[in-house]
Amino acid sequence: MTLHARHTSLVLLAAIGVVATLCADALAQGCAMCGTAFSPNDPVTRAFSWSVLFLIAMPYTVFGLAAGWLFLAYRRRGGRRRGEVITLPRTRPGPATAAGPKETST
Repeated sequence: MTLHARHTSLVLLAAIGVVATLCADALAQGCAMCGTAFSPNDPVTRAFSWSVLFLIAMPYTVFGLAAGWLFLAYRRRGGRRRGEVITLPRTRPGPATAAGPKETST
């Protein structure tokens, strides 16, 4: 990655971060429940937020556990004996036969 491309990507990332930060309240009002149903200091609001967090985090947790299990299974398998490679003698390839029907001379 060149210096110019890296600089451009950093500027773009910073611009996206600023825009996302400034319009966070407007994005939260896109959901009817988040915008009007709960008051800011209501305990139900906190419970609702935690439940959404758990719902979002669960697929990542399941995937992470499965990936970790597969990684550990792969690492533990390293000490087992593996199949042996059989070396075949090299032979010269013969002339290729022509494909198609054989000719008969009459």
